Parts: sequence; structure tokens; C-alpha cells
Amino acid sequence: MPSAFALAGVTAVLKDLLNDGIADHDLSPIGNVMVTALPPDRIPVTVADERSQINLFLFQAAPNPALRNMALPSRGATGERLTNPPLALDLRYLVTAYGKEEFHADALLGFAMQVLHENPILTRAMINATLKPTLPSGVTLPPGLQMLSTSDLGEQIESIKIVPSHLDTEEMSRLWAAMQAKYRPTAAYTVSVVLIESNRVAKAPLPVLQQGESGRGPVAGPDLIPAIPTITDISLPNGRTQALLDDLISLTGHDLAGPTGKPADVTVTVRLSNLRTGTRMEIPVPVNARSESSLQFTLPATPAESPAGVYGLSLAVVPTADPADVRTTNEVPLAVSPVITGGLGTVARTDVDPETGLGTASLDIACSPEVLPAQRATLILGTREIPAEDHPAQGGSLHFVATDMAAGSYRVRLRIDGIDSLLIDMSDPAAPVFDASQSVDLS
Repeated sequence: MPSAFALAGVTAVLKDLLNDGIADHDLSPIGNVMVTALPPDRIPVTVADERSQINLFLFQAAPNPALRNMALPSRGATGERLTNPPLALDLRYLVTAYGKEEFHADALLGFAMQVLHENPILTRAMINATLKPTLPSGVTLPPGLQMLSTSDLGEQIESIKIVPSHLDTEEMSRLWAAMQAKYRPTAAYTVSVVLIESNRVAKAPLPVLQQGESGRGPVAGPDLIPAIPTITDISLPNGRTQALLDDLISLTGHDLAGPTGKPADVTVTVRLSNLRTGTRMEIPVPVNARSESSLQFTLPATPAESPAGVYGLSLAVVPTADPADVRTTNEVPLAVSPVITGGLGTVARTDVDPETGLGTASLDIACSPEVLPAQRATLILGTREIPAEDHPAQGGSLHFVATDMAAGSYRVRLRIDGIDSLLIDMSDPAAPVFDASQSVDLS
């Protein structure tokens, strides 16, 4: 593959191509014509100094859209080099003609465009004739071409094509203004594609001895269900949608017994993670509590270590024969509800207004699981939501102050991180009722 000298090599070959065209044609009426590869601002254009000249200027190198992602990715997960991806470039040139006499510049531009039109591809022979010519004994290349001869431009797999480009008057005006040079008749060309590649050490994987069992190769089956462990449903006691500590939770899915389909050949662990609190739990599932398509586990009754909130639930399926082959299922949400364990019943109000009958109720609510300082906690009395007082330490008790409360009985819900305590009794899923114990009487 070509080195970083490839860009200069392309310019040198194009310049040589135009020089050969001059040698093959009689341009003596125009005078001694020169071919250069200079920035336009370095070419003299005064009346006394302007010469008959064709100038080739590389004004842009842009990524080639078709090949820019070839051989990617080039780095592994740990940053090691996997491949040497080539840098694929399209080169854009300005071909400008100069002439001191009338019509000379126009004639030279037409000549240059004809030469490039008749040679739309830079062949390997043309490239090597310029950059690696056969020289007589004792003759060496000029220093500039000696450097370019190491570019290996003629070895790249893609052909280099010369295509005329169109620049409208606005683009051309901006280019010449940026170069701070006086405009002369100009044509634009795109030369594509040039590949630059490093020769760094990369990884070369060993060949595959066989694919699949007995070298049979991959086997495709008419099944839309992926052959990876997947949770499809979660079931809670009494048809509830929120779990409580010590609940027996059922999961259904497929491929929960690993590649062999035998539960005894794998270990299965329930993983629970609460991103808000940072809580993580791992619960091993015994063999007798699972099958290839279902399992059951008990949510730990650890109030201090299992705060209420929304958890992500997934399974880790690990073959006993290959512990490194950990297969993790999809993640499903599991809401763990708080439970009010004390502080209800009758609460006397204070500061009762004799005119409105409204007063202040202070409630100390005991709950499980314990509430962390960073968790949001509110108490809903009837339809009114009351934020908890500051709770800087983890604990199982919260203090609430409800102002402007009328006397009466209120249904109560404790809301922790958006998850409410259970107000509805689902003992009979066909006939749900409000739980009478979840209420408070304000006197």
C-alpha cells in the first residue's frame, strides 16, 4: 500500500503526464512552455515576468465516501491494533494556464485538458515510469523524486482515475480570493482514489479449523425465537404489579437452561440493580426451582439492604463446564413497594382553626424497607401528597406534617421513589377492594 508520499507522487505523475504531452506536440508558436506544481500566489503574473506555463495545484484532499470505512474497526476492545485501515482520499486539483501573449493561456488550458481527457487513468506503468524509472548505470533520481519513489503508489489495488470537476463562479472566486492570486483560466479535476496505509504490526488470527459440530458449518432453522436466554414474563403473587420483600416471584422465558437444555448443566443467578440508589443484589436459583422455560426465586427479606424503588431484573446463565461463558438475559423492570408498618390509626390534630375547622396533623410513619437519605418520600392522605421532613440517615421511620387538614378518615399511601405502598387488597384478583388497614383517622 502507498505511504504518506502518495499525494506528492500523484502530483508528480500528473506533472510528468503534461510534460510528455508537450514533448509529443509542437507548441513552438507559444514558446518555451513550462509545467509546474506551485501555489498560484507564487507564480509571477506581471507583464514583464509572466511566462507560458501550465500549473498544477492540489487544493483539497477529501475522504473517499465509498472506501473511507474499509477494514474498520481497526482497534480491539482493549485498544490493540487489529488492522491497518487505509486512508482513502480523493484529490482535487486546479489546472491553470498562464501566457504573456494574447490567446496563449487559452490555448495552453485547452491543450492540458486534452491531455488529461485522453489519459483518464494513471496506470501502474505510467506511475512507475515517473517514480521508479529505469536509469542508466551511475545515474540517480533527483532528491525530490528519490523521496517519492518510496511511496509505492503503483502498488495500490485501486486504479487512480482523473475526472473533470465543476466549480461554479462563487466557488472559483472564493478559491482565488483565499490564495490571494490573480485569476487565470482554470479547470478543476478530481483524482480518485489514493490509498495510504501504515505498516504497523497488526493481529493476524489463526485460521478456523472447522465450523460447528464435525465441521458442518452454521445451521439455520426456521425459528424467529433467538437461541439465547430470554425473560418473557414476570409474575407476582395475587396478580400484583408490585413486589414486596419475601415475595415468591415467578419468571418465564426460554433457553434458561443453557445450550444443553438441562438445568443441572448451568448455574442461574437473579441480578437486581437499582440505578437510583446503587443497590445491587444477586440471588442464586437452586436447580429444583427452575426449568428450561421458568424459574422461581424469593425476594430477600432484608429491609436494610433492599430499598423500595424500581429495579432492573436479569438472569446470568453460566454453563458449569465453561464458567467464562456467561450468558445474560434481557432486563425487565421490577417495582418493589414500601409497606407501612406503623403510625396509622387515630392521630389528633393541633392548631385547629375554630372558624374553618382545619388543623395540623403530625404523623410518624414506620415503614419497610428502610428509606435511604437520597430517596424521595411522600405520604398521600386521600388525594393530597405531603413531602417527608428531612431524613438525613437511613431508617425505617419518616415524619410528615400535614397542614390545613379537616377531621375525618383518609386512605393512606406511602410513595418512595415513585412507587406506592399497596392500598388495594388483591387477595381475590377477581374482586379487588381497598385495604381497610391502610387509613388514618384525623380527630
